[in-house]
Amino acid sequence: MVKKLKIKLSESKGFSFAELLFAVLILMLSTTIIIQCFNLGVGNVVKETRASEAQLLCSALTSSLQNELTYARDIEISGNSLDTYFSSSRRMGANSKIIFQDGDTTVANGGEIKIQSVTTQDGATTTTVYPLVAGSNYTAANRAGSGGSGYFLKAYLDGGAIQWDNTNQVFIITLWVDDGSKPALSATDAQTKALAYSQFRVKPLAGVKPVTPPVTPP
Repeated sequence: MVKKLKIKLSESKGFSFAELLFAVLILMLSTTIIIQCFNLGVGNVVKETRASEAQLLCSALTSSLQNELTYARDIEISGNSLDTYFSSSRRMGANSKIIFQDGDTTVANGGEIKIQSVTTQDGATTTTVYPLVAGSNYTAANRAGSGGSGYFLKAYLDGGAIQWDNTNQVFIITLWVDDGSKPALSATDAQTKALAYSQFRVKPLAGVKPVTPPVTPP
């Protein structure tokens, strides 16, 4: 029996080239599938993280704007939107307004929402800017930023401003947060496509300054 086994083993020729090639192809295919599944899993985690960060930022901005606008005084309206007001937040004071900044550059819409106050004393004008929420909330999920702007997330307001409903004497705020690398959405599209969306109303405790119509020269 042992002799027959030795003869059988000595006659074994091993794997053929075709068999080895087939095994290598199977291994490569399996590796590719594993890598793709891994990348898909990582992508989903990043996507979920972005959505969570956006929801947290939108919630923080909503709370801050509600507080800011509720206690606003000396409110001035331009057209149908908030112009300037007296802010009790951070002692910003009179002539405060809501602005957007991308880095240190003021933009019309899309970026970090801040409060800006302009004061003049002894002929000197001082501009003070303070973030509505900490800037780290915009970049926490991706420090690399997007599009070179330094922001991962950007906040937007409908029309780039706080809207005013003169009939009901309330502010109407349409706010959304989205990936900073994407083109800006319209307010309509933002309802379904933005990472986070919020629309709410705030009634200020103080009244609005009456708007004096412009005097038409004779």
